[in-house]
Amino acid sequence: MSTSRSILLTIQAAASLLLAASPAFADPTVPSPAVSFTDGGRAVVAQRVGLPETDARGRALTPVRLQHSRGRVVLAHVDSTAIAKLEPGADPLTLTGHGVRVVRPLAPSVGLWLVEDAGGADGLALAARMSPAGARPSGVVEITPNLYLRTRVLADPYTPSDPRYGGQWYFDNLGMPDAWGLTRGSAETSIVVVDTGCDLAHPDLASKLDPGRDVVDGDDDPSFELTDSGAAHGTECAGLVGAATDNDEGIAGGCPECRVRCVRLLSDELTPLSADIDAFQFALDVDADVVSNSWGFVEAMPAPSALADVIREVATQGRGGKGALVLFAAGNDDREIEDDELQAVDGVLCVGAINNFDESTPFTNRGAAVDFVAPTGTLTTDISGPEGSDPTDYTSLFGGTSSACPVAAGIAGLLASAAPDKTGAELSAILLETLRPAPYAVPDGAGHDPVYGYGIIQPAEALSVALGVTPGEGGGGSGAGGAGEGGGATPDGDGEEAGCDCSLSSARAGDGAGLYALALGLLFLRRRQS
Repeated sequence: MSTSRSILLTIQAAASLLLAASPAFADPTVPSPAVSFTDGGRAVVAQRVGLPETDARGRALTPVRLQHSRGRVVLAHVDSTAIAKLEPGADPLTLTGHGVRVVRPLAPSVGLWLVEDAGGADGLALAARMSPAGARPSGVVEITPNLYLRTRVLADPYTPSDPRYGGQWYFDNLGMPDAWGLTRGSAETSIVVVDTGCDLAHPDLASKLDPGRDVVDGDDDPSFELTDSGAAHGTECAGLVGAATDNDEGIAGGCPECRVRCVRLLSDELTPLSADIDAFQFALDVDADVVSNSWGFVEAMPAPSALADVIREVATQGRGGKGALVLFAAGNDDREIEDDELQAVDGVLCVGAINNFDESTPFTNRGAAVDFVAPTGTLTTDISGPEGSDPTDYTSLFGGTSSACPVAAGIAGLLASAAPDKTGAELSAILLETLRPAPYAVPDGAGHDPVYGYGIIQPAEALSVALGVTPGEGGGGSGAGGAGEGGGATPDGDGEEAGCDCSLSSARAGDGAGLYALALGLLFLRRRQS
C-alpha cells in the first residue's frame, strides 16, 4: 500500500472516530456509556439511548434507560435540571461553589430544591458528577436527575357485565346511609384529587370545588385537556369523592359536605418528577386532609426518593401537623407490587378493588402493600357534554382500582371530618381496625391477604369508633340517612340494597395508644417485608 494511501486511510479513520465521539453525529441507536447516580441510597445505572429532542414546550429532553435493582428497566427522559436533597438547615447556596445553580425550591420542608449544572450539562450528567460523596458539599445528601417518567391513570381495562352496574350500588354495599347518618363531612375538610384535571363547570361539581393547581402547565387552572387520553378520569374521581348531594342533580358524593381541590398532573406529554413533587407540595400548602391518587408510573419502578420524601411529609406533617390521609390505587396490571414502589411508601394507604359480590376485579395488583379493598365506583360524573366517556354528564363505565380509591378517599374525608383532632396515623388505624373480612381472602398469620389486604372498608363502623358512639346514634338509621345534623343521603342508584354488618370492634376512639400501635403495626412493619 502506498504511503499516500495509508495516510488517507488514517485520516478517514480519525475523522470517523471524531464524528462518532461528537454528540451532534452520535448514533441514537447506540447507547452511550453507562453512568450511575444514587436515589435514596439506591444505585441506579443510566444510559442515554438517543439524542436530545425539543418537545412542544421547547424543552430539550434526552431519552435514557434506567437500570434499577431486581432487573427492573425503566425508560425516562432528562432535561437540564436535577433535584437536590439537603440535610435539615443546610443552605442550598453552598452548591454554587460546586458548579451548581439553584433554580427554585420544590419542597423545602423536606430539603428538596430544583438545580442545574452551571456549565450547561444535563441533569443526568450533574447527578452522576455529584454521586460520589466527596463531590458534594457538606449538607447535600444527594442529587438525582429530574426524571420525566410516563404516568397513566389506573382505569379498569374491562367493562363489567353486572346488571346493577348502572347505579351507585357501591354505596349501598358499604352501608353509606348509616355513615352519612353519623356525619356528612365538613366544609373544613379538604380532599385533593391528583389526576388529569377536572371539569370545573360540571353541574354536580362546580359548587364543591376550591382552587386547584395545574402542575403540567404551572398555573392555577386545573381544567382537563380534552386532547389528553383519559381526559375525563379526574372528573370521574372527583365525583366519587365529593359530588354535590341533595341538589336534585346526578349522583351523591362520598363526602357530601367536604370540599374538593383538583390537581392536573397526568397528561399525554412528558412531565418531570418535579411536577409530581409540586402536586404534593400543593397538598401541603393548602393543608389538605386527604389526597386521592388513582395513577401510577407506566413501568414498575422504585418510588423516586424525592417523591417518596414529600409523600411522607404530607402523610406525617400535613393537615396542620397531624398528618393527612394519602391514598393510592393498587393498579390493574395483574402483578405483585414490590415493596419499594409508590403504593408501599410509608404512610400511604393502598386500595384494591372488589366488585358487587366482594370478588377482586380482574387484573388487580397484589402484594404486601395492599391495605384494604373498596368496591368499584362505577357510576360517577363525566365531562359535561358528548366529549367524555358518555354523551351525558355521567358515566356508568368507570371501574378498577381507579374508582375504588376515590370511593375510599371520600370515606377518609368523612373520618377526618368526624375526628379532626386525631392524627393521620390514628385515623388510618381506625380504618384498618374496623375492616370487614373479605369472604374470598386467604389471610396469613397477620390477617393479610395479598389481593384483599386486611379486608373491606366499613365507613359506618369506622365513624362510630372515631366518634365513640354505637351504630344508630347520631341520627343514622340503616339505609335511611338519618335526621341528625346535616341529614343523610341515599344514593340515586338502581342497585339492590345490601345490608351492613354494623357490629363494632372492642376498641374505642379513646384507646389512642392501641390505635397508634395498630397503625404502626399494620402500615409500617409490613413495609419492611421483602
